[in-house]
Amino acid sequence: MGLKKEQCAKIVCANYYVKKRVKDLGISGEYIAYYYLVDILDVLINEDKRVHSFSKEIYPFLAKKYNKSDCTVERDIRNVINIFWNDKMRIKLNPYWDVNTKPTCCKFIYLIRNYLLNEIA
Repeated sequence: MGLKKEQCAKIVCANYYVKKRVKDLGISGEYIAYYYLVDILDVLINEDKRVHSFSKEIYPFLAKKYNKSDCTVERDIRNVINIFWNDKMRIKLNPYWDVNTKPTCCKFIYLIRNYLLNEIA
């Protein structure tokens, strides 16, 4: 039994929205972590799922999907945070995080999730 046409349209639209908004924050598709973030955000937003342990749930899922190790996935996400935690991103995410501190990978992902959900509402 497959998805209905309306369900497919909502999923495709949500995925496009997530990709566009992540790019608007300054994270481009030239980094593999961009794709990790889009996949994670799709799960967190579309399935309205709360992840209890990124190291046990999310990183292994992405590692298997992209044929990488768990550590590589986490390192790539951390690298993108270090590169793109700039003024442009801070201004957009200011209401969701203390501007002076750089977030951890998990907090960064939930920060972007909250930002996207706020933009949708």
